[in-house]
Amino acid sequence: MKILIPTDGSAYAENAARVAARIAMEHDYHLILLHVVDDKGFTRKTWRKEGAENILQGLRDVLLQMGCEEGRIETTVVGGNAPEMIVEVAKQFNVDRIVMGTQGKNGIKKLVGTVTEKVLQMSDVLVLVVPPGYNSSQDSS
Repeated sequence: MKILIPTDGSAYAENAARVAARIAMEHDYHLILLHVVDDKGFTRKTWRKEGAENILQGLRDVLLQMGCEEGRIETTVVGGNAPEMIVEVAKQFNVDRIVMGTQGKNGIKKLVGTVTEKVLQMSDVLVLVVPPGYNSSQDSS
């Protein structure tokens, strides 16, 4: 099972990654950690890419501590519009599902958040949205 885990470095994204890891470890798995850097700053500010790599390394460390195998975790940084790039990377890697967290704002955005809402609308693969209050430590998958 290939699972794409988009992250913005937030606690919500880490919580979703923990859920994804628990699901993945019950299968023959490959995890793809993704950070999308806003395309307006991707080429002009190398510190954004370095920051993205730090975010991914931190999340990778969390997954390793949970028992995921290092060789089954891949990281990638891309520039562009976050929802579009999440869907594009999901297609490129031929993933089985996308697991992502959400902060929530207001209205429908309160339920899923702007980026998550757009991914849900555009994705051809299953998207598992982990709500902000979900306690992944109680998850038994």
